[in-house]
Amino acid sequence: MPSKFTLSRRLGLLAVAGGVFFAGTAWAWPTRQVQLLVGFPAGGSADVLARAFGEALSRQLGQAVLVVNRDGAGGTIAAGALAKAEDGHTLMFGPAGPLVQQLHLNPGLPYKPTDFVGVCQTFVNNYALVAAPSSKYRSVRDVIDDPDARNPAAGVPYGAGGVGTMPHLGVVQFSQRSGAAMRLIPYRGDPPIALALKSGDLQLATVSVGMARAQGFRILGTFSPARLAEAPDAPTMTEQGVPVVAQVFGGLFAPRALPADALKTLQSACAEVVRGERYLGAARSSQQETVYRDAPAFTQALNAEHANLGEVIRRANLKDN
Repeated sequence: MPSKFTLSRRLGLLAVAGGVFFAGTAWAWPTRQVQLLVGFPAGGSADVLARAFGEALSRQLGQAVLVVNRDGAGGTIAAGALAKAEDGHTLMFGPAGPLVQQLHLNPGLPYKPTDFVGVCQTFVNNYALVAAPSSKYRSVRDVIDDPDARNPAAGVPYGAGGVGTMPHLGVVQFSQRSGAAMRLIPYRGDPPIALALKSGDLQLATVSVGMARAQGFRILGTFSPARLAEAPDAPTMTEQGVPVVAQVFGGLFAPRALPADALKTLQSACAEVVRGERYLGAARSSQQETVYRDAPAFTQALNAEHANLGEVIRRANLKDN
């Protein structure tokens, strides 16, 4: 029979061993289901990508990933929810807009850039200034030389999403750097713009490159930094003397409070997800380019975009409607 000293010593060793065990497993994140917020409606391109990403991420993490659509207000509702999340298991997937241009358009938003961490970039959506085949515009120079482009009271009419969307901001930058006056005619997305171009109600618009190619529109210039593999014959705006890059990019975001070990796990998992066929197939089907950036590179891109769009929005005196 062990003495009291021996017994207490054994119990002490067990307690130490137990403490080591629990300390070693405390960072085995995630410990339960992960919630993946999406700031846009079900069925849209952001949602399609998020569901493919979440499915593949679940396999990497060994825990269920539940996609939750918190759509509305340009993605800011989901971003606001992420900023306040303290459960350690809430993330957000989608475009960077709520963290870059929306903060300039609506300074009253209940969050700030430092409330988030960019875990990894996973996609880019490219846009182009396009014209219908029957349009009088056959080049960017035709737009700049249009008489209405020299009349700020008139401006060259073009179709794009609402104020503050990237298709709109791309043309705002085009106007600022070319000197051509442009006049926005807002539409609710690419499909109604395509109908307006085909019917002759519009001669000029900014749409995704995928839509432009699918509909057979004439691409006058892309807002990408270099020519695109999917449209190699389409010149960039920069090539044509108007240095404008306006892309929607995004990926996975976490609240700033997420522990460092959890972020490390996520970053490693994200790199694997983006290489997988499940995610690559979803990107192809939604006409978005897969572009991976790790956390430091993604953060640098977010900071640069926030600064650039802030200047563009201030110069144009734009505000959220």
